[in-house]
Amino acid sequence: MWKRSKTFSRNLKVRALDCCETGCSVSVLYLVKTLRKAPIAVIALALALTVIGSSCSAVNPVALSVNGWNLSDKDFSSQLSSFATVYEKANGSASDLRSPDGDSWATSYTSAFLNDQLNLQLARLAVEQRGLTVTQADLDDARALLEKNFVSSSGQTFFASLPVDYQNSLVAGVAAQNLLLAKLVSDAQSDEGLRRLFESTKDEYSGELVCASHILIVAGNNSGAAAPTEAQYALALTQIEKIQGQLVGVSNFADLARTTSQDSGSSPDGGFLGCNPKGAFVTEFDAAAWSQPIGVVGQPVKTKFGYHIILVTARGSNLGFNDLKEQLRSSIAQSASELLGAELARVAADATIGVDGRYGQFDSATLQIIAPAGAVQPSTTLSPLENLVDSEMR
Repeated sequence: MWKRSKTFSRNLKVRALDCCETGCSVSVLYLVKTLRKAPIAVIALALALTVIGSSCSAVNPVALSVNGWNLSDKDFSSQLSSFATVYEKANGSASDLRSPDGDSWATSYTSAFLNDQLNLQLARLAVEQRGLTVTQADLDDARALLEKNFVSSSGQTFFASLPVDYQNSLVAGVAAQNLLLAKLVSDAQSDEGLRRLFESTKDEYSGELVCASHILIVAGNNSGAAAPTEAQYALALTQIEKIQGQLVGVSNFADLARTTSQDSGSSPDGGFLGCNPKGAFVTEFDAAAWSQPIGVVGQPVKTKFGYHIILVTARGSNLGFNDLKEQLRSSIAQSASELLGAELARVAADATIGVDGRYGQFDSATLQIIAPAGAVQPSTTLSPLENLVDSEMR
């Protein structure tokens, strides 16, 4: 399936509005989508940016400006057309991106493009302000992500079909965004950052909690259509016992969880399930988590999913910083987009940003760039480039 991102909320014809002549003033909104965990919970973080003037020039009209960077109407038009061509090659239809009468691009399409460009330029400004350096490896990784994003149902990538200047602009922006996010997460997960988070959220952990990690081997296919057979449970038990035999105390539990656990939600975090109250898990798992010794891997536990080996790291009420450290670290990874959104908001507050009013205006009620009145439902679904942040950092 063609992938780019964000459902277009409206499919409109660009209204005949010349801000150069009318002197109109508008605002623009960028949305930062929550990055992932298991899977990513979508938390829209909105920032309204007051536009300075209408960014118009009689010689070279500007669609979007961010400090000294300008996206001219000419380049913007070229990018819209080239993307539509690539979209069509990848099994889409360029008509999906046009207004109902086909005479102009859907305003939802143009607004999505401007939001993409704004976010990426703000990320580049943040990287510059923090004194970070985008390396060739960062650029290569960003290009690889973009190539995966511009893929047809047959698996063919069409990213290279875009104009080279447009490719390079996207690569530079995505590379900056990934580098920035890595830095933000790293700083937040330092001991100092974790302690600040603990102090601000410790009231949330005042109840009776158990902090646990696990490794799961699924019995059968776990489709839910039928309970696993005894033979399937026996096979899962053999596998979990083999993994248990590879443990060196608890020192390599997280590494084994990452490489062997069949719980895709927790395995990237070394099997960590967080700190939870009683009743948070299925009955057999819950009983083991609340009874087995702390700091020791228990015997395999059979549940409807298969077999688990469980490591309890803390249990009790009013847990301290060391008890909750992994929980805090995990919570930062899960809300990485909030860190990114806050950083982009910080940069935007001091930036001079302009947008051509023909491509949308800020609606304070919905906190979105909306197109002129007369919307109809779109016939396609796309989504924004901020989703291209490397999955390892989400």
